[in-house]
Amino acid sequence: MGECTIPTTKKGTDSLTIAIIAVLAFIAVIGVYFSLTFPEFGKLFLPGDAVYEPGGSVYEVIFILLTMATDVLYILGGAVVAFGAALVAFRFIQCKLKSPYKPSCATKFLSGYLTLSLELFIGAEIIKTVVVRTYEEFLLLILVIISRGLFSLILHLEKKWLGSDEETE
Repeated sequence: MGECTIPTTKKGTDSLTIAIIAVLAFIAVIGVYFSLTFPEFGKLFLPGDAVYEPGGSVYEVIFILLTMATDVLYILGGAVVAFGAALVAFRFIQCKLKSPYKPSCATKFLSGYLTLSLELFIGAEIIKTVVVRTYEEFLLLILVIISRGLFSLILHLEKKWLGSDEETE
């Protein structure tokens, strides 16, 4: 059986990490500005039937920042899944065109991206626990965190079973 190799080079801070931190800081500044200048800005982040009760300025800033962080983590998680699926599909096709009978290791790569995206989704759900307003939302949130945690564990075990517990690119 052919082996899968992942070229790894680590030198300092990645430029993607710096870009993500810069975007998050920019979004945070914009969110604070809008929450202080427009009192009804918080309504944009609530589900359709939820009642918005504005609090003081500090409450508004915290609510907006946490809600925006949750939304950004959801978007990043979705982007990781989409990027990982596209990259794995490209690698799979490239590997099969070179040697149709050689294993492509696509499952190992895809499970790494899925695990990373699930971690981002779980982080978003944990942040969301701060801004839930009803008991039913909290119960639903706990069930979602447990189910995503189980999915993450299953993907980790699958990746370990396939022979590599290293991170993907």
